[in-house]
Amino acid sequence: MARLQAQANWEYIPTHKRIRSIIKSYLSFPEAGTTCLDPCCGPGDALIEICPNQHLFGLEVHTGRALEAKTKNFINVLVGPFENCVISNRVFGFIHLNPPYDWVAGGEEKYEELFLYRATNYLGPRGVLEYLVPTGLFQASKAVGIRVYKFLLENYRDIQIFKYPQPEYSEFKQIVIFGVKKPSEPVTASLEWLEKQIARIITGDIPELSLQESPIYEIPLFNPGWVKTFRINYYDAELAAVDSQTLNLLQSESKPVLKDKLIAPSYLDKALLALLAVGGYIDGRMPGHILLGRYENREESNTETDTDSGDEIHSTRKVSSTVFYAMCKNPGEDGSRVVEIR
Repeated sequence: MARLQAQANWEYIPTHKRIRSIIKSYLSFPEAGTTCLDPCCGPGDALIEICPNQHLFGLEVHTGRALEAKTKNFINVLVGPFENCVISNRVFGFIHLNPPYDWVAGGEEKYEELFLYRATNYLGPRGVLEYLVPTGLFQASKAVGIRVYKFLLENYRDIQIFKYPQPEYSEFKQIVIFGVKKPSEPVTASLEWLEKQIARIITGDIPELSLQESPIYEIPLFNPGWVKTFRINYYDAELAAVDSQTLNLLQSESKPVLKDKLIAPSYLDKALLALLAVGGYIDGRMPGHILLGRYENREESNTETDTDSGDEIHSTRKVSSTVFYAMCKNPGEDGSRVVEIR
């Protein structure tokens, strides 16, 4: 039933509200705030409630839910598939991971395990993972169950596995796994022992998630509010419609000659910032600026006379250049707030 429900709702099964408050009771966050990630954030409510007053980053494949999360207390929300994102490794102090519950095309791996592998790369040393999955992950196949369990043992310490309290457990058969990131090391456990541990999970022979009087896991301080690389290679029609509102503003403020040349805007990233810096156009203080750009390709023809034979030699070469359009805080002499930089 969980799988059918997920497929009908774009692989989205939100963390239940009662469960969020219980999960929160296991965690202690630093006063200065740490950087937290939810790779399947939906509209953002779960991470906001589990990590109050922290620096939140999210990713959501469903454009509508992602745009809703963007209106809430997030530093940044990426819109699109997890596999399309580019994120700095080892930068988050806490990750709330409630991945899609389904098989990847081909039927050999599950989304739950692929999300676990990738999210682990983004968690910093001693960072805390909270991994919310159905018991069906461990009984999907013997190979899948052993792979996931071994991966957790190899990459995390202080692992605790809890089943949902009733009545949620009977209805959803979900579990919550906590672990603290450690340097990766091989596991020497026997196959028999691993199968026994997996059987305990499948049969529900594990403790029940319960409200804690004092936290068990201390989240480390990590990069409060700053992640060097956090972007995604993805774009769709709904995003384009939202961006077009900004494009209309740019067009209304631009020189008449530029109106038809402007394209969909994007935020200034490291590569574009470096190009402008090399050109001497910025001083490094451009947070929140919006930049547009395009490439121009043209051919240049040249004719030379051979000094020995007197023959004319014709040559053609391709020339590429980059054009930027940046919105300025104040209008220029011509009244436009958009400047062209070549």
